[in-house]
Amino acid sequence: MTDDIHDSVYGCLVGGAIGDALGATVEGWSHENIAAEYGAVDEFGAYDNPHAEGEPGSITDDTVMCHYLCLSIVENGGRITPREYADTLERFLDTDRVWVPEELMAKKLAAGMNPWRTGRGTVSAGTAMMSIAPIGVINAGNPRQAYQDGYNLAAINQDGIEQDAAATVAAGIATAIEPESSVDDVVETIVEYSPDILHRAIDLSLGLAVESNDVSSFRERFYDELLDWRWPAVKWGRAQYYDGQVFSASSIESLPAAVGLLSLCGTTADRALVEAASFGRDSDTIGALVGYVVGAVHGASELDESWKATCTDVNQEFFDDFPDDVDVGFEAMSDRLVTALERERDRAAERRQQLDLMLQ
Repeated sequence: MTDDIHDSVYGCLVGGAIGDALGATVEGWSHENIAAEYGAVDEFGAYDNPHAEGEPGSITDDTVMCHYLCLSIVENGGRITPREYADTLERFLDTDRVWVPEELMAKKLAAGMNPWRTGRGTVSAGTAMMSIAPIGVINAGNPRQAYQDGYNLAAINQDGIEQDAAATVAAGIATAIEPESSVDDVVETIVEYSPDILHRAIDLSLGLAVESNDVSSFRERFYDELLDWRWPAVKWGRAQYYDGQVFSASSIESLPAAVGLLSLCGTTADRALVEAASFGRDSDTIGALVGYVVGAVHGASELDESWKATCTDVNQEFFDDFPDDVDVGFEAMSDRLVTALERERDRAAERRQQLDLMLQ
């Protein structure tokens, strides 16, 4: 509901990072275990993750991949192709900070494979969806184009329903960046652009949200009715099994959960982030998805100041990995994305002039 594009884009990036870092504390836990240990996850905590620092407030691969994508967009001055994204990744990707699909992607790219196809046959997980928000930003106000670009870019590390989910999220973020947009507007766009079985899963989740009327009841029913049982167990830490259930990192579970939470509590940004992190399961991805949306809609100015400060300070080491002449960081990157949007506006004006000449 902010009309400040800088506040919206910064909110999207830092909101996603906050949700990621909050949720990382309890990734793979059940909501019962979270409630017993924390009540609710409303502050950053240390966590055990082989692909992240684990310090309170530190980001996981969700946000790491998001910022590689941001960097590719700003380096190319606007919308990008998988080839341009691959060029950025081949120069900057730290494979110690990412998970199996991206490790496989890096090896395929190094072997000379076409980046439009390196996601085929990989581990099915939400690793494209969790980082695709910048594609929505650079297509602000144009969810149709955001969907197409998101689908193409997701092909670098995912396929199938995971590619669909990434495109759907990109479309939602394109709406979230629009001035005076609401969370309901974003949910409506996500529903409109979600295809096939993903659409059905989101519809079922929203139905549970309407019937539940509160987050606690929704969470209980989601666990009973909509968990993804197809996915293999993750073989590390407390995320492997709990109460006989398998921890899933698939978009078919995480995106519907995030959309249900947005519909129930997305009008208050900080509360939505806490509820997302406290949902359990793939809580860092659910937190990131909710954070991207509420940050974009409400703006960074509506997010908890201590969360923003901690997340910025703790993750400076990640941004220090970039060359000295590359201006990065959550706020700096958001400013550069707005500049890229300005270039997209100029290109659109040039395109209109070309069409005027051809059609006169």
